[in-house]
Amino acid sequence: MGITVNTNVGSLVAQSYLSGNQSKLSKTLSRLSSGLRVTEAKDDPAGLAIAQSMASSVRVLKQGSRNGNDGVSLLQTAQGAMSQTLDILQRMREIASQASSGTYGSGDLANLDTEFQALKTEIDRIQVTSTFNGIDLLNGGSVSIQIGENNTSNDRISLSLTTTDTTTLTIDGDDVTSQANGQSALDTLNDAIDTITTGLATLGAAQSNLEAAVNSNDTRAVNLDTARSRIMDADYAEESANLAKYMIMNQSNVAMLSQANSSPQLVLKLLG
Repeated sequence: MGITVNTNVGSLVAQSYLSGNQSKLSKTLSRLSSGLRVTEAKDDPAGLAIAQSMASSVRVLKQGSRNGNDGVSLLQTAQGAMSQTLDILQRMREIASQASSGTYGSGDLANLDTEFQALKTEIDRIQVTSTFNGIDLLNGGSVSIQIGENNTSNDRISLSLTTTDTTTLTIDGDDVTSQANGQSALDTLNDAIDTITTGLATLGAAQSNLEAAVNSNDTRAVNLDTARSRIMDADYAEESANLAKYMIMNQSNVAMLSQANSSPQLVLKLLG
C-alpha cells in the first residue's frame, strides 16, 4: 500500500475497531451496573417480551395469593361465629332435654325457658353482627375469590355461606314451657345442629381449597421469577471477564490509533 496524506486508512481502521470496542465496553458496564443482561429491547427483543409477560403473571399471581389469604380470613371469621352459634344450640338442646323430664314443675320450666329464649335472641344477634369488611357471613349466599390470573371459572373459588338465624333453623317458635314442648324442641334443635355442623364442614373444606390454591400460586410465581431471571439477569462472572477483555482491547486500540495517526509523518522524511 502506498503512503498517502489525504486518507489515513490505518487510522480509520483503528477508529472503527476502537468505536466497536467502546460500544461493547459500554454495554458490559451497563450490565454490571444494572445487574441485567437485557438493558434495552434491542438486546433480546423476544426474550424481553417473554420476560415481561412472566413478570406480569407473577404480579397477578401474588395478588391472587393475597386474595386467597383474605378469603381464608373471611372463612375463619365465619367459622368463629358459627362455632359460637353451635355452642348456644348445644346448650339449648341441653335445656330442652332437661325440660323433657317430668320432674320439673311449671315454675322450673318457666325459668328454663327464660334462658332458652335469651339464647335464641343471641343466635339472631350473632347472625346479624357477623360480618367481614361489610359482607354478611351468616346470611347465606356465596363469595367469589379471584385466585388465578385469567377470567375463567377455573381462576375463581366460590365460598358457600350458611344462614343461621332462628327462622331458617326453624327454632324460632320453640319453647320449653312444658314437657311436651321440650321434647318437640329436641327434634328441631337436632336439625339445627346438623345444619350448623354441615356449614362448618363446608367452610373447612373451602379453607383447605383456598390454602392449596395459594400455595400453588406461590410455587408458580417462584418458578416464573426463576425463569425470568435466566432471561433478564446478567451473568457477573461472564460480564466481569468481558470487562477485563474490553478494557485491555480499548487500551490496545488507543495505542494502535496513536501509531496510525503518526504514520503520515513519514511523508515529511520523504520530502526532506
